[in-house]
Amino acid sequence: MYYMAIAKNQDIELAVRFMEQAGMEVAEEEVESGKFILLKDEDHLIKGIIGLESCGEYGLLRSFLFLPEAHAQVPALFEAMLAIAREHGVEQVFLVSNKQQARAFFEALQFMPCQCEQLPGKVKDSPVVEKVCTIKDVYFMSRHL
Repeated sequence: MYYMAIAKNQDIELAVRFMEQAGMEVAEEEVESGKFILLKDEDHLIKGIIGLESCGEYGLLRSFLFLPEAHAQVPALFEAMLAIAREHGVEQVFLVSNKQQARAFFEALQFMPCQCEQLPGKVKDSPVVEKVCTIKDVYFMSRHL
């Protein structure tokens, strides 16, 4: 049995550890309360995480990770984040990734490829985008809500 919860301050350390175990470089200050939804099991262990950085009317998908045993819960986790984004007035969500194997997955979630030049300034100026853009084979995608 799984459940979703908006990350609270007491979840930050565990969320950072979960992301680090998946090979992500992340600092605790990057994981602020309320910006991430956690997927937990009955033992309260994190099995998935998704974050959204608000950039005005735009959102930037962050740290979309899940363990293989939780893959059936991914659509619900993703839809929960989109619902929160809509509640906060987000009209379009962007993502940036260098994981080529994830591209088809994002397309199945109705994301469309876009170019760096098409990113709104509010998104392009995000420290996350600036950091990831230095990595080889980065691609961008977007989805209107």
